[in-house]
Amino acid sequence: MTTSGGAYYYSIVRASTTLTSKLSSSRRCCSCAKISPRRHRHHHRRRRAAAVNDVRNNNNNNNTNNNDDENKSASPFAPKGSPEDILRVSRQTSFEGLKAARRVALEEKIHSTETIHKAFNDIVENSVRFFKTKAEENTNDADAQFALGNVYQTLEMPEKAIEQYEKTLACSNKTHLDASNNVAMLLQERGEIDKAEAYYLNALTHHPESVDVMFNWASLKVQCRQDLDGARILINRIVTLEPKLKKHPLVKALAGDEIDDEPDEAFVPPI
Repeated sequence: MTTSGGAYYYSIVRASTTLTSKLSSSRRCCSCAKISPRRHRHHHRRRRAAAVNDVRNNNNNNNTNNNDDENKSASPFAPKGSPEDILRVSRQTSFEGLKAARRVALEEKIHSTETIHKAFNDIVENSVRFFKTKAEENTNDADAQFALGNVYQTLEMPEKAIEQYEKTLACSNKTHLDASNNVAMLLQERGEIDKAEAYYLNALTHHPESVDVMFNWASLKVQCRQDLDGARILINRIVTLEPKLKKHPLVKALAGDEIDDEPDEAFVPPI
């Protein structure tokens, strides 16, 4: 598999970035956007455990099918001896799955530790190279810049992620919702609260009904500003847009019992 392997590597990183990757208790991924911080941590522990189990089950199935052919690749999508074959990963492997595959390979000791880590790093480096090339070839394409930013965020490279997200905003006349939201979350993690709030405000200026942004900003208000009044303004707006969230534990944790889902005045962001 050559860099039509581009498509293969693309799927590995793309799958991980749909999680907006490794979210802390103050951040939420799309697949668990409305659960409490404590449950969020348990949720991702379950995801990691499930990824390990999936890898092991896949390996057991491959071992059963391959007993009669020692020269056959362990992965049906990769040539024998390739990084993908060593880790036994497929096209649809997420970044969490890739890490789980490395963990299982280290436990099984079929290959040397050095070989396993090199296989993992090779896959990641090829993934980064694929997205970086796309971004360089399409400098005015907001989606290409955003995709590379997601890769860097997944790999816990916040400086480079912020740089790419800012390029995304420049390409989109500052209207790209996810880029603005992601920069805000990264800046919040670094303690740059004023800058983070500016990006949340920018996101809501262009996307005034984004519940995700309002949740994140309300969390900042509580955790970093101790601004309960500002958080309640955002929470009230959330439950106005989505009344079913009124009784949600996270909503109650951020706003207490003082929730008004039928405000008399127009929504004004709490800046």
